[in-house]
Amino acid sequence: MSARKKLAVVASMAVLLCGVALAAPRTFKGEDLHVDGGKLKKGDNNYTLRAIAVPDLEKPGLARPDIMAALNGVANVGATCAMVNLSGFSESGRSISDEAKEVVRNLDGCVDGRHMGIVCNVFTNDAPDGYFFRKRAAKAAAKAFRDTRRVLFLFDGPHSEAAVKTFHRYAPMVATIAPKGGDMILAAEPTLTARKPVVLMNTIPPVLKEDTHLILAAGEASYAALDKACADPREFQPFTPDNSILSEQERAEGWIALFDGKTKNGWVVLGDDKAWEVRDGELERVAKGSQGLRSVERYGDFILRWEWCLPEGGNNGVHLRAPRVARASRIGLEYQMLGDYGKEPDKNSTGSIYDVVPPTVNAVKPNGEWNSSEVTLQGSHVKYVLNGVTVQDMDMNTNDELRPRLRNGFIVLTEHSSVVKYRSIRLKKL
Repeated sequence: MSARKKLAVVASMAVLLCGVALAAPRTFKGEDLHVDGGKLKKGDNNYTLRAIAVPDLEKPGLARPDIMAALNGVANVGATCAMVNLSGFSESGRSISDEAKEVVRNLDGCVDGRHMGIVCNVFTNDAPDGYFFRKRAAKAAAKAFRDTRRVLFLFDGPHSEAAVKTFHRYAPMVATIAPKGGDMILAAEPTLTARKPVVLMNTIPPVLKEDTHLILAAGEASYAALDKACADPREFQPFTPDNSILSEQERAEGWIALFDGKTKNGWVVLGDDKAWEVRDGELERVAKGSQGLRSVERYGDFILRWEWCLPEGGNNGVHLRAPRVARASRIGLEYQMLGDYGKEPDKNSTGSIYDVVPPTVNAVKPNGEWNSSEVTLQGSHVKYVLNGVTVQDMDMNTNDELRPRLRNGFIVLTEHSSVVKYRSIRLKKL
């Protein structure tokens, strides 16, 4: 073979190998936001974008607990994301200030593990609208944030298609929203012809579906409107507990029965209703397909008592002051319940404030026996009792992780793929 032919073969192989490398599939981790097959996904799971603009999150140097408090507030009403405006562009658009970069990167880190995300609006209303400025700014943003994985970048206004195209060139792994050219399409109303996920701007349709993505403006009106739109119809109906199963003393003291021993009244099954059955006065998880049962009402200050039973190795818990969406154990509180009899306590043991504060002692009964639990929540005060033993008694404000947690929310009887039984669920408002 001649030298010229050998050179041609080598060149052809190089092109082929380059093409294989370029065609390599993208890899995304469990919390990464991306669009695949016409669906918005977080890791491998379908994900719904519902965002509310939160201007306070744009402030440089914001402490982590303050960031968490703002994120918890949007999750409480059904928003999976918070939206912020990107600032700090130089006059030419060629660079972004370190402070602005730090804001977005901090937010990207703060939503990790919380089943939440961030929408970053690249161009505010007062940003220069010149073609070259916006292309340079898009390039600067792409280079600054190409490693973010839980942030969606929004491009709107003049030359948005050219800007998002430039952004994709330098940050191909980061998902975008734009009227044209984005991974998701920004629109004023739903469309049936789009092949990409549609994001509605400042619009809540009459019926919310899993693929109803939307962004709402800042303000209390948006919080109230989204909370109402996401609510189960049973939340609008008065809940009348059957207190006939309580003792006269309990009724006199103001206790109410959250479980009547006969029905699932007062609870919304999250997922497949058949996953939970009522048997002999007990509420039992019998099949997969549910994320638990959520109370139809929110509660702030209260005492909650219940009895529960788990097998060896069982894993469960009760979410307290839980938000409407996102990871309740990071936003409200979780009373951890495990089949961990005889084991040394840690921050994930029975009676722990899940993943934050271990119980003072492992007071759980032998696996398979019924346990009695009590929680008192009043303002920032938290008290957990397990089988008559106080295992938590603390002020949330003394712990940076707990201080921003919600002070009002739902009660959720969770399930983590193991059999669990509940009975005698009672509540007293404080």
